[in-house]
Amino acid sequence: MRRLTLTFIIAMTTLLVACNNPAKESAEQIVAENETIVEFRDYGAEPFVFDIEAYTLKNETFRQALWTGKNLQLTLMKIMPGEDIGLEQHNELDQFLRIESGKGVVYMGDHKDSLTFQANVQDDFSVMIPAGKWHNLVNTGEEPLLLYSIYAPAEHPFGTVHATKAEAIEAEKNHLHK
Repeated sequence: MRRLTLTFIIAMTTLLVACNNPAKESAEQIVAENETIVEFRDYGAEPFVFDIEAYTLKNETFRQALWTGKNLQLTLMKIMPGEDIGLEQHNELDQFLRIESGKGVVYMGDHKDSLTFQANVQDDFSVMIPAGKWHNLVNTGEEPLLLYSIYAPAEHPFGTVHATKAEAIEAEKNHLHK
C-alpha cells in the first residue's frame, strides 16, 4: 500500500510540474504556432473565435479595436519602452487589462492628481479598473508592453486604429477615430 501511495505521489508531482512549467514560450514561438491570423480589423458584433494571445503578441499598433459589440469592446495595445497609455478616467465603464508580454507599473486613484494605488505588472498579469477611477499604465521595461483591453461597454468607435500614441492623442483631442 505504501509503495502504491508513493508511486501515486510521484506520478502526480511529475504531472503537476509538467502542467505548470514556468518556462514561458517566446512571442515568436506562439505566433509561429498560430499562423491562422488573417487580418487585423474590427470584427464587429459578429461571432468571432481566435487566439487572443497570438493576436496580442503580433499587434504592431498603439491601439487596435479587434471586436466592438453593443456592450463590450476588445482592443489590442503596444506600449513602447518609457511610454504610457495616458492618464484617463472612464466614468461609465469598467475596464480589464491583460499583459501578454513586457512589464510596467499601473497607477489608479479617485482623483487625477492623487493616484494612491500602484502595482507592478508583467506577463500574465491582469488589471481590473473600476468605472470612475483615474488610471495609467507605464511601460518600465526595455521591450514593448503588449496587452489587450476589454471595455464594458465599448469605449472607442468601431474600427478604431491608432498607429502611435501621438495619433491616439490627436484623435482624442479632435474626437476623430480611424
